[in-house]
Amino acid sequence: MILPLHPQEGATVSLQSEAQRAFLADEPRRRAMDGNLTFRWYDLEREEKDSTQPLPVLFSWEESLSEGEEEAKGALYCLLVSESPDMTDAAVYMTEEKRLAVYNLKVATAYFWCVQKNGRRSAVFSFTTLATLPRCVRIDAISNVRDMGGYEVEGGRIRQGLLYRGGEFELHGHLTKQGAEALCRLGIRTELDMRGEAIGKVDFTAAEPLGISRILVPCVPYTQVFKKENAANVGAFFKVLAEPSHYPVYFHCWGGADRTGTFALILGAFLGMGEAQLIDDYEFTSLSVWGTRTRNYGEFRRFWEAFMALSGDTLRQKADAFLRDIAGLSLAQREALYRILVEPNM
Repeated sequence: MILPLHPQEGATVSLQSEAQRAFLADEPRRRAMDGNLTFRWYDLEREEKDSTQPLPVLFSWEESLSEGEEEAKGALYCLLVSESPDMTDAAVYMTEEKRLAVYNLKVATAYFWCVQKNGRRSAVFSFTTLATLPRCVRIDAISNVRDMGGYEVEGGRIRQGLLYRGGEFELHGHLTKQGAEALCRLGIRTELDMRGEAIGKVDFTAAEPLGISRILVPCVPYTQVFKKENAANVGAFFKVLAEPSHYPVYFHCWGGADRTGTFALILGAFLGMGEAQLIDDYEFTSLSVWGTRTRNYGEFRRFWEAFMALSGDTLRQKADAFLRDIAGLSLAQREALYRILVEPNM
């Protein structure tokens, strides 16, 4: 008999680390942080720390054998994790041990799990992950990865599992076998590469052998997104995201910090995220290997001022004006972008 032990039936589980919770709770200090940073977005220096990794869900179970029954040599346990109580579409994890750490489950989600071996299956247990945002994602050896979904917006919620932001897979970050397995489990279909510096240096990214299509759209951060000479590429970036066949998408620059942070903020505002959430998401990069980011940093402050000067009374209206007037997205494309990424309340 196989008996599930942990997570216990009806448990709630946090996927956010203590360091991440402390960072988000320390908003007053972040608000007052000195903005005189010396980093250059096009020449980042890597630090040793990385506090962007999520916590796993720790599963454990025990097995008892009937009298006279011998344990089958070489037999593996099969852990099944599903969002459905009937275990349909379950993710499958194989292990020799009676415990396993599983990363990258969704936040604010009810899960069901059981274990099977040699044709025997345990009872099904359930647990719920807490709504701790942002939803950090573990891709081994890659820093600053997170899902843009999970946020409640007017009339709905940004969908999880469709749009991920993070650092690159080669040159300054190096995708491992475990990282590649994580990308496959996430079902990434498109790598939206924002690195102009990759031209002539990266003919094939580390993700392409996994069957992930790469779309290269060189981008620049902060106030440079408002310049006429950059409008074509700004538009090309968002038009990729307006096409449903591209999803799930992983978009990145070098460190997932400045170019990625700028475009994530514009998109988040368009989808309905509030100012505090947008600023938190931008500053969250401070936990990565790519150094501190603050709302008081001159480049960001000038970008924010220019963004706030756009037409519209709300952040969403201003972002819509940006996508319409600067990125050149049609009404149909903007509606498609919103429809793809926002799940309406039922």
